[in-house]
Amino acid sequence: MVQNANRRNALAQIKANLETGAVIFERLIRQRERQMTEAAGILAEDFGFKEAVNEGDRPTTLSALSNLAQRIEADVVQLVSLEGTLLFDTLDLKRAEIPFPFPALIARAEASETLQSQAFVFLDGQLYAMVATALRAPDPKAWITVGFRITDDFAREFKSYADLEISFFALADGERVIASTFNNQTRREDLRASLQKQQPKPGQAGDLILAGDRFVSYLLKLSTDGGGDAVVVLQRSLARQLAPYLRLEKTLLLLAVAGLVVSISLSLWMARTVSGPVRALAQGAKKIEEGDYAHRVITRQRDEIGTLATAFNNMSHGLAERDRVRSLLGKVVSPAIAAELMGKELTLGGEEREVTILFSDIRNFTGICERLGPAEMLETLNLCFTQMSEIIERHGGVVDKYVGDAIMALFGAPISSPRDADAALCAALKMSEALDELNRKWRDKGQPTFEMGIGINTDVVIAGNMGSQARLNYTVIGDGVNLASRLEGLTKNSEYGTRIIVGAGTLAAARDSYETRPLGEVLVKGKQKTTAIFALVARGKSGT
Repeated sequence: MVQNANRRNALAQIKANLETGAVIFERLIRQRERQMTEAAGILAEDFGFKEAVNEGDRPTTLSALSNLAQRIEADVVQLVSLEGTLLFDTLDLKRAEIPFPFPALIARAEASETLQSQAFVFLDGQLYAMVATALRAPDPKAWITVGFRITDDFAREFKSYADLEISFFALADGERVIASTFNNQTRREDLRASLQKQQPKPGQAGDLILAGDRFVSYLLKLSTDGGGDAVVVLQRSLARQLAPYLRLEKTLLLLAVAGLVVSISLSLWMARTVSGPVRALAQGAKKIEEGDYAHRVITRQRDEIGTLATAFNNMSHGLAERDRVRSLLGKVVSPAIAAELMGKELTLGGEEREVTILFSDIRNFTGICERLGPAEMLETLNLCFTQMSEIIERHGGVVDKYVGDAIMALFGAPISSPRDADAALCAALKMSEALDELNRKWRDKGQPTFEMGIGINTDVVIAGNMGSQARLNYTVIGDGVNLASRLEGLTKNSEYGTRIIVGAGTLAAARDSYETRPLGEVLVKGKQKTTAIFALVARGKSGT
């Protein structure tokens, strides 16, 4: 029974692994295609490249295509005219001014809304995964095609993910082996002969016998542009899959005899002295899993079970304390900073990193306090802080600290993103909109309204734990922090007429476009060089 069950389980696991391997193969191909499409799209949008193509600058064009191939480790990059003529081919520089051999690839890209397409192709007898994207200025002027060749290295890369053998065959050449994880040429020929003889159906798992070894196999058919289909064979050796089961069967045979004798003599004793407390511990573990840290296991035993119950109760108390500390820490500091502090050893020190710093400050706060009572002022200020903090965190920022009526926020520490500058700019615009909405509500109630200034700067600063060994604070320091604070102070200048002043470094780091108004260059207090500053107006228009 064990042997039959083991073989059924082994076959079921192999089939499940083969189906999963097919999904992994598809995703790996799509990942490569996305990488090539994105890289080709970036090159297609490069002004210098488009100018070189328009002017017929062949050396520059060829250099750009070759650099693209090296950067993303592509095997071939081509440039095709709108008329379907091959203009450049990094695989063969002499291959030019001939019809592009894969017109269907271009036709699908033309019909696509994104002007992009992907396909498998045979080029010089080798199988390639190729993508095509349009070179627009702004209308399509040519087509860039990028491909990578299916090789033994790609097959081994797939095997590292799926732990399956994989082989590629070209059907047009008598099932010629293109690539495989089998290093043995004899094994490859055995596989080719077995495919020709048994002809398994694509999409179904079947057996192929290679040198007496049974391989459960799964076929995927690849349709290619330009003719000549290919198949992918995913395989797992049944003997290899059964190896741990065979060892288990031998072990079970020995254990069965010894266990039968021991179990009879101990079963009654265990039922009386162990089963009850163990069930109580199991129930306690389930309660802990459900989050009930107040549950306690009660037992009168003084043996190891009793010791375990005491340790279990101590653990429950410790988990409750840890949960309370985690919850309290998450309210005192930003959740991202709390995770940073709890995930690492707390030591003084920091690291250099590029961070976008946002300072906001409420104008004439002292005068407003004189018009409102302390309780009403605190309630109004907390409402404003709650709105602004939610906007900052929603855009991926971290509230570093509240300083009176001011907020210091970080974008890029402790967690960084390529779009930190954009997140800070968008957050500032949303904060301004939220303040207008709050002011409308306060004005309707006859309450004083707030005015706010925001300064944003991007620079390399020191981020880490500052303070003393007894009390730490995760923050950032550096000249860039001071500049952000001083930019916020410049919003008080009525000549600028803006709530938001942004440094040139932040606009340079931003990836999206924004409507800005130049405010000139100012000599900020404490700095020797002038700084170009801009008023942030809106998002979505070309900045000035």
